[in-house]
Amino acid sequence: MITPLSGVASVSGALLVTLALVVHGSLATEYQRERSLRLPNETYPLFYQLHISSDIHKGTLLFSGNATIDVAIRRSTNEIVMHAKNLSDIQITVHRLTDGGSQIVDDLTHTLYPAAAYLIIHPRENEDHLVFEEGQQYRLEILYTATMTLRPAGLYYMDYTDEKSNRTSYIAATQSEPTYARLIFPCYDEPGFKANVSIIITHGSSHSAISNMPVKEILSHGELKTTFFQTTPPVSTYLVAFVISNFESISETYRGVTQSVYSPAMYKEKGQSAIKNAVRTVAAFEDYFGVSYPLPKLDHVALKKNYGAAMENWGLITYKDLNLLHIGGPDARFPLWDKVTQNHEIAHQWFGNLVSPEWWTYTWMNEGFATYFSYVITDLLYPDGKVMDAFIAFEADSAYSYNSFFDVRPMSHYVEGDKDIMAVFDIISYKRAACVIKMFHNAFRQKLFVRGISHFLEKYHYSVANELNLFDALQAEVLEDEYLSHKNWATRIRDIMLSWTHSEWLPIVMVTRNYENNSITFTQRSVHSKDELWWIPLNFATSQSPSFEDTQADIFMPPQSQYSIGLEYLDIQLSGKDWIIVNKQATGFYLVHYDNDNLMAIARQLQTNHSVIHRLNRASLFRDLKPLIEHNEVEHVELVFEMLKYLEFEEDPMIWSEVGDSIECLTRNLFGTSSQNLFNEFVRRLVSPIFRRIYVEHTVNISLDTSLGILQMACTADLPECLEYTRGVAKEYIINKNNFSTESEFYATADTLLCMGARYLSDRDFHRVIDMLQEADRESVYYDDLIYGLRCTQSHRHLLYYLEVLLGENSTHLILTEPDNMMYLLYIYKSNLASRPVIWQYIERNYKVFCLSPNFLEHFKQLAGFVPRHQRSQFVRLRQNIANYMKLEGLNPDQKLIESDSPLVGKKVKMSENFQDKFEQQIHNWLLGEIPQSTSRSDALLAASLSASNGSSRNEGILKEATRVLRSALQIVDMYR
Repeated sequence: MITPLSGVASVSGALLVTLALVVHGSLATEYQRERSLRLPNETYPLFYQLHISSDIHKGTLLFSGNATIDVAIRRSTNEIVMHAKNLSDIQITVHRLTDGGSQIVDDLTHTLYPAAAYLIIHPRENEDHLVFEEGQQYRLEILYTATMTLRPAGLYYMDYTDEKSNRTSYIAATQSEPTYARLIFPCYDEPGFKANVSIIITHGSSHSAISNMPVKEILSHGELKTTFFQTTPPVSTYLVAFVISNFESISETYRGVTQSVYSPAMYKEKGQSAIKNAVRTVAAFEDYFGVSYPLPKLDHVALKKNYGAAMENWGLITYKDLNLLHIGGPDARFPLWDKVTQNHEIAHQWFGNLVSPEWWTYTWMNEGFATYFSYVITDLLYPDGKVMDAFIAFEADSAYSYNSFFDVRPMSHYVEGDKDIMAVFDIISYKRAACVIKMFHNAFRQKLFVRGISHFLEKYHYSVANELNLFDALQAEVLEDEYLSHKNWATRIRDIMLSWTHSEWLPIVMVTRNYENNSITFTQRSVHSKDELWWIPLNFATSQSPSFEDTQADIFMPPQSQYSIGLEYLDIQLSGKDWIIVNKQATGFYLVHYDNDNLMAIARQLQTNHSVIHRLNRASLFRDLKPLIEHNEVEHVELVFEMLKYLEFEEDPMIWSEVGDSIECLTRNLFGTSSQNLFNEFVRRLVSPIFRRIYVEHTVNISLDTSLGILQMACTADLPECLEYTRGVAKEYIINKNNFSTESEFYATADTLLCMGARYLSDRDFHRVIDMLQEADRESVYYDDLIYGLRCTQSHRHLLYYLEVLLGENSTHLILTEPDNMMYLLYIYKSNLASRPVIWQYIERNYKVFCLSPNFLEHFKQLAGFVPRHQRSQFVRLRQNIANYMKLEGLNPDQKLIESDSPLVGKKVKMSENFQDKFEQQIHNWLLGEIPQSTSRSDALLAASLSASNGSSRNEGILKEATRVLRSALQIVDMYR
C-alpha cells in the first residue's frame, strides 16, 4: 500500500505565505510600479552557491534552500531585481564585497512582484543616494522554503513501486526550462544571465544526488548525507539540474568523459543500448564539429514523469523512461526514434548549453540545430537506418504542412511573458528551423557550413549569442572560401539568412522555361501571397545532365518577385523535350512548380525510367503538387494523373509516403461522382504491386507509417488483396482476441487495420461483431477497438443499425453520454465519406433527442459545414424542424441556431464541389482513355463487394453465386466463414 505523502498540505500553505510576504514587505509605490517582464540590466550574477535540503526519501514535499549569490553592479541602482516564485519564509542578508572581506548592508528589505515573479531587494526607506554602487560586488544570502510540485516544473516528485518488494520510494527531479528555475531558487532566470553554479544537496542516506557536475565530496551525518558538486562553467539557469533518487546506474568512460544511465533498479540493464549510443554520439559530435564536450561527465536519467520526451540539462539529461530504456520494445513507427531523441539532447550540449541564446527570440538556434544535427549524426552512426528519410517524415513534412495554418510567426520572434515564451517551443523552432538549417548546410557546402558553426561555437563558448553572431561566423567562412567568395551573393550572408529567419510563410518558386531562347524565369511568392521575399538557393538537374549529388547552390534568386537567367550562364542546354528539375534532393525549404511542358517532360521521364530522377526529388514532386491539388490551382489536371501513372512501378516507400495525401484528396473530391469507380480502379492498379511486396511477399523494408498509408490507400480503393488481408486480421483479433503484432505496433496500427477490415461485412458477420461488442468489457481496449472499427462500414443499413445500438432510444449508452452523442456523429461524419447521407437521415429521425445535448448547437453548426449542394433543401427542412422544436420546448434560448443561408453551410465541402465543377469531366475523360471498359476484374469485384454490403437480404442467393464464381479467380475470402 502507498502511504500518503506528508507535507501535501503545505502546497496551499506555501502560496499563502508568499502572498503574506507581498503584504508585509515594503509596499512603497516605487517598488510596486508596473514593470517590464524583462529583468533590468543594472545588475548581473557572477556566482551561485545553492544548498537544497530535502527529505523526499520520507515522502516529504517541503524543502529548504540556501542560495548565496554574488552580484555585480553594472550601473548604480537602489534595487537588485531577480526572479523568485512560490518561495516562502524568505530571509535575506546582503554583504558588500571588499578587498579586505565583506561588509553587511543594513536597512534593506525585499518586495515580491508577482506579475513578473520578481524578488526586489531595496532600502526600507527612500534613500537620497543609490545604495548599490556601480563597479561594486555584493553577496546575497537568501534562506527560503518551498514545496515540490506534482507536475514537471521546478523541483517535482515521483513515486516508484518496486516490482519484487512492492515497496514504494519517492524521488525528486528538476525541470528548469524555460522559466521554472525561479521555483527552485532565487535567480536571474533569463538565458542571457550566465554564471557559475555550485550545488550542495542534503538528502536521505538511502538516496543519492546527481547534478550538472561530478560529485566533489559526500559527508554523512546520521540518516542524512550532504553531497557537494564541482562548480559549473558559466551556465544559464534553465539548464541547472539535480536529481535525488535511489536509482542505480551503469557507466562507460571514453575520451575522459564518463557517461552514466540512471534508472530504477528493476530497469538497470535496459540502459545498455542508451549508454553505448551516448558514448558513440558524444564522440561523433566532437569529431564532426571539432569542438570537445566541455564537462567531465554526462548523465542520462530515466524518469516516469518528465517535461516532454527529454530535457537537455548540461551534464544531466532527463528523459521520459520510455524514450531511453526500450521499455515495451523499440518504437514501432521508427526503430531508431530513441536514438534520435537521445542524440537531440546530446546535440544541445553544444547548441544551447555551450552557447546559449541571448533571449528566447532565438529559441530556434537551440532547437533547430539540435533537431537537424541529431538526425545527421544518427545517420552517420547508423547508416542502414534510413534516418534522413525519417527526418523528412517526422520533421520536414510537418514543417511544410504548418504553413497551411494561419497561426504562424517568424523563426526569430520576440516574446516576454511565460506563456508566450512557452509558445515558441513549437513546430517553427524545432521543425521549420531544422529545415532551414538543412537548406544552408547544403547550399553553402556542408564542410564550409560546419566550419562556420564550429567557429561560432568556439567564439561564443560559455557565453550567449544571437542570430547575427551566427550569420557573421558563416559570412567569415564564405569570404575565406576560394570558390564561393567570388559569387555575387558572397557578401550578403546576413541578408540571405535574415530573409528566412524573419519571414512567416513558405516560398513557392514557379519555374517557367522559354523554349525558344533557352532561358528560364523564376517567380517567387508566399504560400499565402503575403508581401514576403527571400534569397532562395537554387540548383539544377536536367535530362541532359541528370546528376543530383551536388546539392550546393548554383545561384541564389534575389528577393524579387521575378528573376530571369539564360541557361547558358549555368552551362545548361536543353531541347524542347528535355526536362529541368530545381532543388536537387529537395534540400531547399520551398515548393517548386513548373510550366506544363516541363512537368509533362518530367512525367514522361517517370514513365520511361523513373530511377533517373533522384528518389528525394520524386518524392518532392508530389509534395509540391499537393497544395495545387488541395486548392484547385492545377491548370491541367491531366498532368497530375500523368505524374501518378508511373507509380505502379515505384518501389520506394518515401515516394508513397508523399503521394498518399494527394491520392486521399482526389479520392475525397471524386467521391460520389461518375469518376469514382474509374478512379478507384486507377488507384488499385497503382498500389497493387507495392501492396503485394509489403503484405504478401514481405520483400520491402518500410516504416510503419508508410505501410499503413499504403494499406489505407489500397483498401479505400477496394483492392481485393487488401480487403482480404484486413478481414483476416480483424477476424483474428475480434473472434480469437489475438493481437496481430507487438504491443507497440498494435497500438499504432489497430485503428487503421480494424477500420479497413470492417468496410465490407456480411450481415451475419456484422451482427456477430455487434453481439461481441455488447458482451465485451466496457473498460477494455478491445471494446474501444470494436467501437471505432465498426464506424468504417460502407453499408448504409449496417451504419444505421450501429448508430441505433450506440445512440438509439433503447441503447444503454455503450460508450457515450448524451452530451457526447452529436460529437461522435460528427467524428463518424468526418472520417467515413459513405456515412454522410446516413448521418443526416439519422439526425432527421432523432433531432428531438439530440436537441437536449448542451453542445448540440455547436456540433450541428460544424455538421452544417459539410452539407453538399444536393442536400441543401434537406438541410433547410431539418434546420426549420429543429428551430420549431427548440422554440416550442424553450431549449437554449440564449444561443442561436445556424441560419439556413449562413456562409458556413457547406463551407467544408465547397472546395471539393469546386474541384468537381472544374476538373471532374477532364478527369473522367482521361480515366476513360486509361482504364479499359471491358470485363475489368476489379470492376466486377467492386460491384460484388458493394452489392454484398448494401444490398438487401433477398439478393443474398444471387450475391453468393456471384461471389462463388469470383472467389477462385480473385481470391475473395469472406470473413469468419
